Amino acid sequence: MLRIRARQLSAAVTTAAMAMTATGVLAFTAQAAPAHRADAKADSKAKVLNWLAHKHSDTMGSSLRKGADWTSYAYLYEFKKGKPGKKIGDATAHCSAVEVTPYAVVAQCQSVLRTDDGSITLSGTVDHRRSGSYGGDAAITGGTGKYTDAEGQAEAVFYGDYAKLRITLDD
Repeated sequence: MLRIRARQLSAAVTTAAMAMTATGVLAFTAQAAPAHRADAKADSKAKVLNWLAHKHSDTMGSSLRKGADWTSYAYLYEFKKGKPGKKIGDATAHCSAVEVTPYAVVAQCQSVLRTDDGSITLSGTVDHRRSGSYGGDAAITGGTGKYTDAEGQAEAVFYGDYAKLRITLDD
């Protein structure tokens, strides 16, 4: 019984670490399929940004419980034709664990994606299962510079220390 509990705790810590990577990278970003809309004209006005975030650091502890907070910092790159391009900025995230089990972590995160053209702010959740890739969606809550009136959503798919971001601007 003690051995089973130790394995469950180990799985929870591993899951939390992976969730941190995901959420830290920005709680959000994108190999996910774009959302479908009924209005084709709205789609023609949407601008899609494909970026890649690479985690540089985070403050997540070795054990995780509901309510635990952490921050993350990542480098942000263009992502074209399945390959990372030039570095375009950085990303920060502040996340809180809202549900923790031996098999999954749900985190609520607020993130900022900074580029030379301006910043995009995001708010959303990341669902992480212990194995394979995982992801989440976030609402664009604002921006600065080129993104001052930004509206839309971001979809993220996390793989280890990387997150693929698909940002759909509804301007």
